Amino acid sequence: MKMSLSSFRSAMFACVAGLAALAPLAASAADADAIARSKTERDVLIYSNIAAYNWGPVIDAFHAKYPWLKVEALDLGPAEAFERYYSESSVKRRTADIIAVAAPDTWMRFIDRDQVEPYATPDAAVLPEWSKPVKGLYTISADPVVLIYNKLLLKSKDQRPDTLDGLAAQIRKQPALYTKRLTTYDATSHPFAYALHWTYVHKRGQKGWDALKALGPQTRPEGGGATMVEKITAGEYVGAYFGSSVTFLRRMKEEGRDQVLDWTLLRDGTPIMVRGMAITRAASHKAAAQLFIDFALSREGQIAVGKGGLTPYRPDVAKSAVPFLTLDAIRDTVGESNLFMVGYDRAMLQEQDQFLAQWKAAYGLKR
Repeated sequence: MKMSLSSFRSAMFACVAGLAALAPLAASAADADAIARSKTERDVLIYSNIAAYNWGPVIDAFHAKYPWLKVEALDLGPAEAFERYYSESSVKRRTADIIAVAAPDTWMRFIDRDQVEPYATPDAAVLPEWSKPVKGLYTISADPVVLIYNKLLLKSKDQRPDTLDGLAAQIRKQPALYTKRLTTYDATSHPFAYALHWTYVHKRGQKGWDALKALGPQTRPEGGGATMVEKITAGEYVGAYFGSSVTFLRRMKEEGRDQVLDWTLLRDGTPIMVRGMAITRAASHKAAAQLFIDFALSREGQIAVGKGGLTPYRPDVAKSAVPFLTLDAIRDTVGESNLFMVGYDRAMLQEQDQFLAQWKAAYGLKR
């Protein structure tokens, strides 16, 4: 009898979870030691590119579990988070206990500088291999980038395709409607953007380049997701591709923007931003940081992650447990072959200059 893919995943997860449950005493002893030490530390400092409204449910749930610990999470750009850490740690100043950003290329450089604390979380056995590329570096969320539209401007269904190829076809069909009225992240100035554009082209090859070359001349790249959302809502742009679901989904639901905006996953390839998270070598509150890492990776923590608008990826977090997306829900929509994980590929570093030169040419930007 053949087993379905979903049944196989469930069986495998149950098996792994069962094995992990055979050693509760060791995990409990480790937690007890971290809890005792954390009570002398009192707080954990996080540098991330996650907004306060996304962090809110996670921090609230963590504080309910460890009420003596204060979490301060600064919302910084990916490059700024690492540069601030390097600057502060070089002169022995208090710096980030945890960094949590979506920037694979910058993470690889951080790994090369031996700045990831090699902490082994108790839940490591039940996490997928792609989510823990080196010891101590984990994934807090696996966030898709999406197509976002102003549905008052793009009124018909054919004007709002669910693929980049379809969007390129619409531009050729109605060029005046789209002229310089699309936006995306600027790959030349944002590590997040470079990684996702590189991955999309790496996965699709020439078809990926063809799509970007069609879209590029009609696109005005932006540096931030919040700016994109505001300008699409106001009608300056008709839409965005590779828009951050983290920035967009919660704001759309809670600010009433669904009266103006709509969105879709990319069925010809949805890049998934793997948002790395690690305790730093220079962390001064490592016990508190350890408890936070453990919580964020637990089932309880991943549900809180989902409530904040980030995307949980543990297979034991049901779609019904969170208000937005799970990685399994995305996989079910676009298919396994169109799930483009933005991982830690060394070629991303080696090809950066060449790729960005081609990207600038496609977008009509000066070299």
